[in-house]
Amino acid sequence: MVKTTVPSRNAKILRTLLFAAFLLMVGGIARADVPYEVTFQPTGDDDLDSAIEDASQLSALNDRPPDSDAALRSRAAADRERINAVARSFGYYDDQVEIEIDAKAQPAKVTVKVTPGPQYLLTSVSVVGPGGLPLPVTAPPLAPADLKLEIGKPALAAPVATGDSLVERIFQSHGFPFARIKQRKVTIDHGAHSMTVVYEVEPGHMSLFGDTKITGLESLDPGYVHNRILWQPGQPYDIGKVDKTRDALVATNLFSTVSIKPEQNDPPGVTPMLLDVSERLQHTIAATASYSSSDGFEIGGSWEHRNLFGGAEDLKVTAAVGNEVSALQVDFRTPDLFAVGWDLISSLGVINLDTDAFNATVAKVAAGVEYKAVARIAFGAQLSFERTTTNNYQVAGEYKLIGLPVYVKRDASDDLLNPTRGDRESITITPYTDPDYSPLTFVSGKVTGSVYQRLGDDDTYVFAASAAVGATFGVSLENLPPDKRFYAGGGGSVRGYAFQHAGPNSPDGDPRGGLSSIETSIELRYKLTQTIGLVPFIDAGNVYDSSLPDFGKKLFVGAGLGVRYYTGLGPVRLDIAVPLDKQKTDDSFQIYVSLGQAF
Repeated sequence: MVKTTVPSRNAKILRTLLFAAFLLMVGGIARADVPYEVTFQPTGDDDLDSAIEDASQLSALNDRPPDSDAALRSRAAADRERINAVARSFGYYDDQVEIEIDAKAQPAKVTVKVTPGPQYLLTSVSVVGPGGLPLPVTAPPLAPADLKLEIGKPALAAPVATGDSLVERIFQSHGFPFARIKQRKVTIDHGAHSMTVVYEVEPGHMSLFGDTKITGLESLDPGYVHNRILWQPGQPYDIGKVDKTRDALVATNLFSTVSIKPEQNDPPGVTPMLLDVSERLQHTIAATASYSSSDGFEIGGSWEHRNLFGGAEDLKVTAAVGNEVSALQVDFRTPDLFAVGWDLISSLGVINLDTDAFNATVAKVAAGVEYKAVARIAFGAQLSFERTTTNNYQVAGEYKLIGLPVYVKRDASDDLLNPTRGDRESITITPYTDPDYSPLTFVSGKVTGSVYQRLGDDDTYVFAASAAVGATFGVSLENLPPDKRFYAGGGGSVRGYAFQHAGPNSPDGDPRGGLSSIETSIELRYKLTQTIGLVPFIDAGNVYDSSLPDFGKKLFVGAGLGVRYYTGLGPVRLDIAVPLDKQKTDDSFQIYVSLGQAF
């Protein structure tokens, strides 16, 4: 008799797990990554070539080789679909994609060849109503150019797709608040190598602006918001006025959110508007700190109330303490003095200056108006009075100045502390007179400008440049108070030189200042990561005894390298610069630390 032993269920499970572990171990030992090099043959269309390489996973994953030849071929097969889609988006609907793989080479050689074929052309664009029916006679006429499309040009996918939103916006700008694209029909004629596009739009009812309901206000006077609404009840609906109203409210810095929506109404024809806002905190406390190897530390802070009496009145108190400059200033702004955009501005301040050029204490009061004519542009004029005491031997120990500063400024940059696009400009002209000393009557002016340009689709590389020119007329350098002279040098001017030292010195080695000045800077801002950046830079400048700059004289040049640490509050700046036109009084280098870019 034969005795048979039946394995227990647990034993079977154990053997199965051991066998699976063995297979995994063998598979792991057998695994061998397949490194490769990929080459893209030119198609003759540089934009297409760039887009193909950007879309290719063979290129994007080149540093992560597949674990087998089969996986490499699978990656290549997936790329064919991607490349076909890219070619079609550029109007090449007969493209052929060949991907050759030489697996015997070390590393493997992958060659991508795209034959695009003829580029299809856009031959017809039309906008119709639902089901292809004609649009109402009140609908705005639309030509291909209105949708940024050109008949007879390459049939590119992106502009055709963008046409959806353009059709809707054009209708919404001409009295149709609820216009929507129902569908877009694109027809490809392979025989004629052409594309036709039909946008089918549901226009909805033509409508007028109705009453506006404002919600979300807590402490701000509703009249302040009403004054910034750019439409009137009974006017044809226009989304452009809606967008400009939203932008104007956002620009006040009083709201964290602003939403404006048209509401359906029965019967149609008049559209009520819902304007919903969320107020920001009314108070802001801020602190600043900076360091220069020649000037030491400076710390400062501010307190601001943006809605003091409920009408968006702005009160700001600012203080700073440093080795060379200490100041206390109070600024007050009352909006809508005469009409929307006209602000009453006033200030009161005391500043103590203890620099190598001079020592002075200045008390100043000013009041005037500022008018925001259009977005980002402001004009202003003030009447100021300042009293200065100084122990500088070149001028009287005390003098009074009445000034009439007039200015225009424009800020079209995208960020206050870290601009990557746009520009800024300002012009200030100030006539001064001392009622107790008639020879001290003069005019001082300064023009500044800066530009910021991304070198690519993002802010990895940003080119930044700035320039400033100052001039003084009607007074000699000897009679001009030292705090009204122009100086160059320092962290916000010509880096590499100590504060005010990029210019001629007096016999004792102190800066003399000038009647005019030139300053310019160039930076290349490069982001290594999202938080760390490098900034090589060159600064130049000088001051002159003449009323206008003498462009024939040399400029003091400084150069250096900066590091930026990007935070939610703005970049922390560390710059190290050397003076390329070193004078006896100049150090070999200067170090600057502060918050925000140099300009």
